[in-house]
Amino acid sequence: MKKFVTFAIAGIISIGSFGSVMAAAPAAPTVAVPLPTMSFETADGWAVEGPAAQSEIVTNAGVVDGTQALKVTATTRQTDWSILTKLNVNPAAGTVWSVPEGQVIAASVTNPSDQGLQIRWNISDNVGNTRMAYFLVPPNSTREIMYDSVLFSEPGLTGASWKTDGYAQKGIDESCIKAMNFYVAEPDSVKVMPGVTSPSYIIDNITLKPAPVAVPAQ
Repeated sequence: MKKFVTFAIAGIISIGSFGSVMAAAPAAPTVAVPLPTMSFETADGWAVEGPAAQSEIVTNAGVVDGTQALKVTATTRQTDWSILTKLNVNPAAGTVWSVPEGQVIAASVTNPSDQGLQIRWNISDNVGNTRMAYFLVPPNSTREIMYDSVLFSEPGLTGASWKTDGYAQKGIDESCIKAMNFYVAEPDSVKVMPGVTSPSYIIDNITLKPAPVAVPAQ
């Protein structure tokens, strides 16, 4: 009887240990894939968030690739960083995006307003870094904006430039991008787009392309 109890306890311990090992099994590895083109031809891979957010697919303005583009509007100017109107563009579960050597990420942004537009574009990697970049899009015009080697910088290296276009926060590892978001506008309505109460933009063709060739200084 004593041996039976001993064997039973040993069996329970063995089963418990097996369960612990199973519970601690490592997750499936994250797969890196080249960043695909996002031109809003389908509803996959993107989402617009925020209590003042309004979005619609358009076909008659801002279309650079395919037949559709996305128009995003903040119906009121936000005053709180936590409730900004944002367009989130994320890779599928279990994957991260990579940018091949010698390439950049570009996006086409149309400003349908008679006032200047400042759009912000954040990119985060899966090792804890986020870079914020901002770009000025003139009134009633389309501009291609891009993340190049200067904006990517070195992973984890903090830097900033506050010019007409600029950037701040940490450089990112472009081989493991886990998220991107675009937003208009930041809450400071005195310094950024003063007088703009309901900013809109149209975005299309978020894509990889060869890095521009540097023109030697004359």
